[in-house]
Amino acid sequence: MTQRLAGRVAVVTGGASGIGLAAAGRLAAEGARVVVGDVDHTAGKEAAESVGGLFVPVDVADEAQVDALFDAAADAYGAVDVAFNNAGISPPEDDLIEVTDLDAWKRV
Repeated sequence: MTQRLAGRVAVVTGGASGIGLAAAGRLAAEGARVVVGDVDHTAGKEAAESVGGLFVPVDVADEAQVDALFDAAADAYGAVDVAFNNAGISPPEDDLIEVTDLDAWKRV
């Protein structure tokens, strides 16, 4: 890797699995210090350990928890340079985008 993110700090929401985990790995491979945020404590800790980073539990639907995530990243590493906002949900009652109501969009 090029280490083009050396010295940078990246926060990845939904970083415990899937696209978020892959992004955390790539960011770390490029030299970033990675903070993994996720609702899954066990997988989140494992993901953070796998990239040599920090895990912070967070439900991105809760503004105070998101603030705490970014505060923890800044406290641990001094700043936040990259935010990979990956976490989200697809409500089970929302089967077609054409009928998504405003409350569902706010949860997503």
